Amino acid sequence: MQHYFSTDPQVPSKPVLVTATVRGIRLRLWTDRGVFSRGKLDAGSKLLAATFDIGDRDRVLDWGAGYGVLGIVAAKLQPACTVTMVEVNERAAELARRNLADNGVHNAEVVTGPAAEVLGDSQFDTVISNPPVSRGRKVVEEMIADAHMRLTPGGRLWLVIRTKQGARRYLTYMQQLFEEADTATIKGGYRILVGRK
Repeated sequence: MQHYFSTDPQVPSKPVLVTATVRGIRLRLWTDRGVFSRGKLDAGSKLLAATFDIGDRDRVLDWGAGYGVLGIVAAKLQPACTVTMVEVNERAAELARRNLADNGVHNAEVVTGPAAEVLGDSQFDTVISNPPVSRGRKVVEEMIADAHMRLTPGGRLWLVIRTKQGARRYLTYMQQLFEEADTATIKGGYRILVGRK
């Protein structure tokens, strides 16, 4: 069985258009088989998109962008910021590029491949992610540690994790790395975690 974090999904493509409004922003999003949350905007990403805060000229990283929800919302909220969306799933990355164009976003780009490899030594002011918790604790903790290294002083990491999938444990890990780390929101079985460097 292939997962949404497979590099090249083999399941036949069958795109589905989703419409949603987040923070007053009307979104048209193409989704597909072999990609996370086909056919609907998942509750975790929607909560994170409704919660995160970014500066007007921040360099923003959407880590594990999927078909682009978080990066698009960030780019539209702050048109003067620059958004890098990184995604290992090639089908998802192509959808993200299409969704950027369809939603009129010009201050964002999509980079395809494993983040730690393709981002080089890039630095960011804000990192946002709905991490692939199903890949295991080690993968998520490596992502958190890498994000911490990429953040500028005062930068923030925003994560959404289900409470029952270890959100408290990941918060404890973040508290070991960041100057401050706490829970910004709890709703519908999800927690929004924020770490400040």
